[in-house]
Amino acid sequence: MRYKIVLLQATRVSFDFDDTLSTDRGKELAKDEIAKGNEVWIITARQSSDSGPVYKVAEELGIDKAHVVFTNGADKWKAMIQHRISKHYDNNKEQVDKINKNTDTKGIKF
Repeated sequence: MRYKIVLLQATRVSFDFDDTLSTDRGKELAKDEIAKGNEVWIITARQSSDSGPVYKVAEELGIDKAHVVFTNGADKWKAMIQHRISKHYDNNKEQVDKINKNTDTKGIKF
């Protein structure tokens, strides 16, 4: 009898930065997602030229710099598809609605 080995990929969960991951509540939620074994990303509409505070929080939480995405003002739903995000927390209702309309990602209003 042959057995098939299946490697499970961690669920990818992303957070907006401003007014979401920049808050104590957002940081605690990200820590909970990390503790569950999920792969946490930051997807922000910030300009990449304003990356300092974002990278500081990413480092504080142990989020790899390669998992930080700056959309430079563009809608985030395309990044959800590109990076195969399962769940995204955002304080912007318009962005959450666009994510839920255009992708399979579960957009959650923070």
